[in-house]
Amino acid sequence: MNQVFVIAWREITRLRKRFGGGASPMAVIFLLVVLGLSAYSLQDTVSLGNGLYRVGVSGDVPLIEDGRFTVVEVSPEEGQALLLDTSIDALIVGAEVFAREDDKSQFAVRALKQYMEKEELVRVGNSFAEGDAFPLRVGVNYLSAEQVPAEGEAQISVPQTTKAEEVIIPSLTPPPAPFTQVLVALIYIMPITFISIFFTSSFMDEKSNRRLTILLSAPVTPFQIVLGKMLPYAVFALSTTVLIAYLTKGNILLALAIFAPTTMFIFAIYLMVPLFYRTFKDTTFIAMFVTTMTTAYLVFPAIFTNSSDLAYISPLTLAVKMYRAEPFGWREYLLPSLPMTAIFGFAMFASTRLLNEEFLMGYKPITRKIGDAIYLMMAHSKPWFAVMLWSLLVIPAVYMAQVVMLAFATNLPVSLILGATLITSALIEEVVKTIGIVVLAEHGVVKTVREILGLSFLSALGFLIGEKLLLLVSISMVSQANVSGALFGASVFLLIPLTAHFIFTAAVTLLRTKLNFPYWLAIAFGTVAHFFYNAYVMRGGM
Repeated sequence: MNQVFVIAWREITRLRKRFGGGASPMAVIFLLVVLGLSAYSLQDTVSLGNGLYRVGVSGDVPLIEDGRFTVVEVSPEEGQALLLDTSIDALIVGAEVFAREDDKSQFAVRALKQYMEKEELVRVGNSFAEGDAFPLRVGVNYLSAEQVPAEGEAQISVPQTTKAEEVIIPSLTPPPAPFTQVLVALIYIMPITFISIFFTSSFMDEKSNRRLTILLSAPVTPFQIVLGKMLPYAVFALSTTVLIAYLTKGNILLALAIFAPTTMFIFAIYLMVPLFYRTFKDTTFIAMFVTTMTTAYLVFPAIFTNSSDLAYISPLTLAVKMYRAEPFGWREYLLPSLPMTAIFGFAMFASTRLLNEEFLMGYKPITRKIGDAIYLMMAHSKPWFAVMLWSLLVIPAVYMAQVVMLAFATNLPVSLILGATLITSALIEEVVKTIGIVVLAEHGVVKTVREILGLSFLSALGFLIGEKLLLLVSISMVSQANVSGALFGASVFLLIPLTAHFIFTAAVTLLRTKLNFPYWLAIAFGTVAHFFYNAYVMRGGM
């Protein structure tokens, strides 16, 4: 452990020199916060759907006062002609509504129906006396401090005088958007991301200047090197979490519990970037791409807090619940946290295998480097153990990708997203199950058909076990979508998905290793077969 602290202190010294004469990154963070607050102040004045639909009206038609609709007065004959040539999206003639068969026209009618229903509810509510039952009204009375009985006193009747009264109509009250809480949660992520970029930059600097090679020759293990270099940045990131929680009056311990796995997840991603790239140009491009995708993954689901349980795929949803003083259970906590922690563990394991001079300094194409990396991770143990361990280790990344796709599938029209979701899921699964066996075969570790079939079964078994273990903590979230059964193999008989995984894995590996098919073609065959299996499961074939 002393070696870890020595490397960590060395990293702190290097960090101080790098920022000795430069501007503090806090200035950038402050600028982003200002931009976020500006966006919040403008949220009620900007309408993204303004003028989205054109509606023709003729005759006695209720007034349409909604920014989504551009209303034009037409005669019935003129309106029919404009509707046919797509100049307008819907036509209202008195009490009749006309539309085309295309998507935009149908969407316009649906939006118009929702608007009319809301307006009718408002009209009915205004026409009924407040004491009547429809629509439901909830009166909220705010008592003054002196009216509240002290603890232990008899519960005597309180005088019917109040400081204020508010009448709420639930059917007309939309759920409050968690924009403010999401913005506060995003403030946690920004310093973690910047600190991770500094970590990547430092790692890349030592790699390019070959100082890392010198460090590898010292009496320290690769794990100690990675942990020592990461430790100062991780401590700083968690310190900013504590500071932000304190300044925003959040629960510090709960904030640490929420954002510690997130910090590990972000560091895991940024650790992989310098391991695979040699130049700062490539590293900068990939780092910016990773930053964008990671931020989108963390922020967008949190916007739908309390609208869908799948919002829990982001830890920021837990932060939103924390600032709203709303409870959540251990399943909701483990859904984002467990895969993130597992991915960090996989990244640390991978880094200890890849931290050697030959791999770090190689200029091979990225696909070749990925193959070499997989071989380095698997070559230190027996093939049967390595293949099964590989399937278990990659499950968290596959699971997270599938849950994100599932979130899209539950919020978009099924006809638009279902096919892409099933085919992408099948492609990801077949790649991760077969790539290890193919790499071992290419290096001469696996040769016979019997060995390939045995490893295919172990890969399928490891994948299924890992998939089911992660599914246990999230079954209530992912089970609400029809496509979830296909994505996660939610069959009562575990033998069926195990057999399917084995058949597809064996087919792909045999096509590549024994029939010399290009890997992309073998994967395409396995993906198509897996896709039809998923479609069959989704339609209730199991």
